[in-house]
Amino acid sequence: MRSMRIAWLLAPVLAAAIASPTEAFDASWKDQHDAGWKAFQDGKLPEAETLLKAAAKSARSFGDRDPRMATTFDHLAWIFSAQGRFSDAEAYAKWALSWRERSLGREHHELAESLNTLACLYDAQGRPADAEPYYRRSLAIEEKVRGPEHLNVAELCDNLATVCHAQGKMDEAERAYKRALAVREKVDGDARNDVAPTLYNLATLYLDQKKPGQAEPLFRRVLAIHERTLGAEHVTVATCLDGLARSCSAQGKRAEAKQFEARALAIWDKEAGTPAR
Repeated sequence: MRSMRIAWLLAPVLAAAIASPTEAFDASWKDQHDAGWKAFQDGKLPEAETLLKAAAKSARSFGDRDPRMATTFDHLAWIFSAQGRFSDAEAYAKWALSWRERSLGREHHELAESLNTLACLYDAQGRPADAEPYYRRSLAIEEKVRGPEHLNVAELCDNLATVCHAQGKMDEAERAYKRALAVREKVDGDARNDVAPTLYNLATLYLDQKKPGQAEPLFRRVLAIHERTLGAEHVTVATCLDGLARSCSAQGKRAEAKQFEARALAIWDKEAGTPAR
């Protein structure tokens, strides 16, 4: 769950030709921060780090009560995490979370974002038990602030389901996946591929629970979505075909399983190498 939702209050345009020092710092922070976050989204991590560190320096001029430092630190945590610098990422994420807990109260969407940042950081390190309580707190806030059918709620349910699944909490994972799926289906149905990861993860959960008959129709839906949106020979389609082959094989549908597996292998071979399975 990552999104930029910072509201900017625009001052009336005055006749002055030169901005005041405060206005100059304000513009400087916004330019540096926005450019840094875009660089991160574009995968330009060193550039993103440089720009956001400059933004943090600008943010210090606003004082300890200003929220821009927390915003900058939260986003720096994402950059450090993407670089594998988890200690740095955790320090910045915890600072941002602490500031927002003190300054914004316990029911603010930016606090939910900080909680999600820290949860994702632990999740990325293979620490699902540490991530889970932060996902749960973030989810509770977003449910109250944005409503139970907001896409942020679906994203957090997906994240929570994933860490529950990783811990073997299958019933909790299933409930969270199904809730995420219900929200996504209501908002978009199968019109976009946003619903596909939830469907795939729920299908995989059913395979892990030895329920291939419940997994198969979900894999088929995922396959149809990805074939339509990505093309029939995309590597993601191969992953769906592999899941479908496994669910058919587990039900004794050997001929269908072999067909799906052959298609998957052909795509992987075309992509220069079949992954070990």
